[in-house]
Amino acid sequence: MSRVTYDAGTMTITVEGMEDVAEALGDLKSKTPAAAKVAINATAREARKLMIAKAKARYAVNAAGQRHLKDLVQRKKATNTSLSAELHIAKMRNDLGYFQHRPTESFSGRDVLNRAPAHVKARVLKSSSMTALTGEKGNLSKGFLVEFKSGHVGMVQRKIGSNSSHKTTERGHPRWRTKDGRVEKLVTMGSPSAAGMHSTVWPLVEPEVVEYLQDRLMEQTERIIERAKAKRG
Repeated sequence: MSRVTYDAGTMTITVEGMEDVAEALGDLKSKTPAAAKVAINATAREARKLMIAKAKARYAVNAAGQRHLKDLVQRKKATNTSLSAELHIAKMRNDLGYFQHRPTESFSGRDVLNRAPAHVKARVLKSSSMTALTGEKGNLSKGFLVEFKSGHVGMVQRKIGSNSSHKTTERGHPRWRTKDGRVEKLVTMGSPSAAGMHSTVWPLVEPEVVEYLQDRLMEQTERIIERAKAKRG
């Protein structure tokens, strides 16, 4: 029976074991790669759709995070001589700003004192509760939001005791200073990458992907046989 393997590192879907297809085709077995190619490319498209849906169901991604998950594309299609299809996501890195957090806006200037809560809360998994980003561990401050030039609202922390050479924000405003006048370095609060999330959900969608592949292989096999019969008259 045909098998589907997924390489998380290269995000490549490969199909092995075409003996059953060749046997079904009989004297048309030379058409096996052509049948497999079509089935694999259809399966890759289906796998992409399933992985995105499963990742959205598992992870507490916000609107920006959902768009990032959809950046998964089929970069390489299977051919008669290469029975594998490659998925790809250009921007693999995430920060906690791509996940659900409260509040959703960044604060600066007087708004930090007047409107900002004591702590931002966030979560990565939908099964988890919102957690206050207190920064109690290590030499990092509590988490807070910063809006970058791109418009992305990212979650960062200050590295306490450090010295940054960047004295202004990306928008040209003076950056916050400590009581001794120090501008501390900002560190992005990490989270699972989009590629990592897709790799995690692969085992959850694999059975459905394998079933889909078998159906497509059967469909293509029957189509090739029917076409041959039609030509013979």
